[in-house]
Amino acid sequence: MARRYGCRWKLQKLAGLVFGLCFGILLSSWCRHSLFPCGTQKDRCCIHINYRVNIAVEHFHVPEQLPQRTLPITENKDFQLDKYIKPEERGFLLIGVITAKKFLDTRAVAAFETWTSTCQGFCRVLFFSSEGSSSHKVPVISLDGVDDSYPPQRKSLLMIKYMHDKYINNFEWFMRADDDVFIKGDRLEKLLRSINSSVPQYIGQAGIGKKEELGKLYLNKNENFCMGGPGVVFSHMTLRMMAPHVGECLQNLLTTHEDVEVGRCVRDHTGVSCTWAFEMQRLFFQNYKEEKGSFRTTLKDKAVKKAVTLHSVKEPKQQYKIHNYLKSLHIQDLQQKSLSLEREIANIDRMLGTQTSTGKQGLPPSLNKFVPKSKSDILSWDYLSKAIVSHKNLNPRHGITFPLKVALDDVISQVIQIVNRNARQKGRTIDFKDLWYGYRRVNPVHGADYVLDILLTYKKHTGNKVTVAVRRHAYLQQMFGEVNIIEDPFTAGYPSPSDEIEYPVLFKQFGAGNQTSLSYIANKVEEVIHFILPLMGRLNIFKRFMTNYEEVCLKTGAKTQLHVILFNDSNADILINVIGGYQKTYGGEKIEVIFAEGAFARAKALDLGAVQCDQNDLLFFIDVDITFTSNILHRIRMNTKQGAQVYYPIVFSQYDTSFLCNFYKINPCHIDNFNLSMDAGYWRNFGFGIASMYKSDLELVGGFDTSIQGWGKEDVDLYTKFSESAVQIFRAVDPDMVHLYHSVHCDSELNDAQMTMCIGSKSASYASMHVLADVIQRTPEILNRQPGSRR
Repeated sequence: MARRYGCRWKLQKLAGLVFGLCFGILLSSWCRHSLFPCGTQKDRCCIHINYRVNIAVEHFHVPEQLPQRTLPITENKDFQLDKYIKPEERGFLLIGVITAKKFLDTRAVAAFETWTSTCQGFCRVLFFSSEGSSSHKVPVISLDGVDDSYPPQRKSLLMIKYMHDKYINNFEWFMRADDDVFIKGDRLEKLLRSINSSVPQYIGQAGIGKKEELGKLYLNKNENFCMGGPGVVFSHMTLRMMAPHVGECLQNLLTTHEDVEVGRCVRDHTGVSCTWAFEMQRLFFQNYKEEKGSFRTTLKDKAVKKAVTLHSVKEPKQQYKIHNYLKSLHIQDLQQKSLSLEREIANIDRMLGTQTSTGKQGLPPSLNKFVPKSKSDILSWDYLSKAIVSHKNLNPRHGITFPLKVALDDVISQVIQIVNRNARQKGRTIDFKDLWYGYRRVNPVHGADYVLDILLTYKKHTGNKVTVAVRRHAYLQQMFGEVNIIEDPFTAGYPSPSDEIEYPVLFKQFGAGNQTSLSYIANKVEEVIHFILPLMGRLNIFKRFMTNYEEVCLKTGAKTQLHVILFNDSNADILINVIGGYQKTYGGEKIEVIFAEGAFARAKALDLGAVQCDQNDLLFFIDVDITFTSNILHRIRMNTKQGAQVYYPIVFSQYDTSFLCNFYKINPCHIDNFNLSMDAGYWRNFGFGIASMYKSDLELVGGFDTSIQGWGKEDVDLYTKFSESAVQIFRAVDPDMVHLYHSVHCDSELNDAQMTMCIGSKSASYASMHVLADVIQRTPEILNRQPGSRR
């Protein structure tokens, strides 16, 4: 009996406890929503506020007699807003961008031509500027009575008021943005589609002020604001409740911070605070790593890829670079999907026993796609670690070049992206930490192959959470895409020279120089190139040079002039006669001889040649060992820009032709001068003797150091001067310019630096590493020589 009573008592006690808990929860919920403002909460109450309000848009009514001022606003007449946003349009998002008159032709144009294209079809963008602003390039709203002073409190609040008054029934969402933010429209749409716009929403990166500002922004405990830089998003319900009170908010500003006052206005009239969610710091991204912003070094960071907005991008041209980079990522994704589909089609065709039409694009990934038929066909691998070890370079071990570093970063980034594709469902993520070592080769038919040993960080988010470091081997293959053929605009025929290419002002900052018209290009084509050639002796080599120059320039009537700076030696009279013959045939004004006294000095010779030319003349410094085609003339003209850019072509240099003929048993010995194969020669990446520039730019950097005697060093000195100046250096390989082989004699009178350069040039011109290795392998006396032996 006692036991039964005890059990009943316990059941009654348990039932009372359950009832009390339920009643307490209901009471707490009622008190929270009825008695306390939601703006002081950090939970989801801050997003979905005031359940007593009827949230259906069509049933929501705003009192007509709210206290407010008439706010003067003038629309920009140059851009027809009624055509840009039609009165009957029902869109998803309207973005208002705060800008200023001085940025309408730069930042505003860059934004309108880049990231706005990522939200086409669901968003519209308006630019708000001070009174009297106008533009025919972007849709600008001129706010009367507003100037471009900073901070733009009045401009920001009046912009919100304008969007409410004009378009509150046209859009679900509204966004306030700066002109130096980059918005990924597609990612923003995906975010907003998942949120209810029929309740007050105030979304962005939450802030409470800097450390030194705490207590000075008049924010109560747990109050915040959305930081203006990365952008702020409002639901249409927020604007309906807040915008009628903008005049009141303007009359009660407590700080000079625009975003703080916008947040205060929202909170006072809707009860909503900025979203506290930590994830918003990643979505509305503020760049704290780079002092000057613009994402020059952090663009490929993982955090940047996941962001919805990027702030700040102060330089307009960087907006285009970011846009192009994101587009390239999108293209890579599409190419990968296309490649996967082609492989799937080819696989089905093989299963059905039918012939596939996908070509090499449909081949499955494999490191054995190419089967060598001889020893020379074998594709060699380069070893990668902190440096690269490769037999293809004269310096077998050297630092990883920037292009290769970029390629590795892209490959590894794509791999990690593929691995983490279903990370959320699997409850884990894998992050790249470091590259231990790897191998790389390039198959000229199929693409680049990689074997990488990489260190990863494995993070498990569900169950027993764990973070561990793991090593994995990755076998990767980057397929070459299909060949696309485009027409060269310079060979397709010129439009009328009077036609102008219209570019925004900011495009003038892109390359060196600011010439953008077709008339400028047409004038460049007719520009005279002054060839400056130092010469001492070398009669037969000079005759070969003149034969080449005659075919390319003299017979064709090309706009060129040759200045030969001649040093006296035993062949001087014969050389003068040779030049005289060409002068009689083609006219003395086409070829000029300048006599130089003393021992040969290339710096002195080039300086003498430059002195004969005018300030605006285009100079081209050349050596007598160079052979070339007419194609170089166009490149010299277009790649050299007065006051902005000099051109240093990377020339192909021949190996010892007699050695190659003996090695390959070529009889009679003849090797095409424009044979650019690996065994025929090498690209002179560190050669700076061949260059084109304007005389005014040469004098701007101080000209040649004529105290340098003999061979070498004068070119490096001039190159260094340009690299330290405001004039840009442009370098590129030129397949139509070849340095023909000649034996090198290093004069014992050269100083140590010149002697080192001379010996280096002599040894580099002997033969390729591949040929030398073959010679050693075929020569037992060398191959079997004991270490330290000099025999």
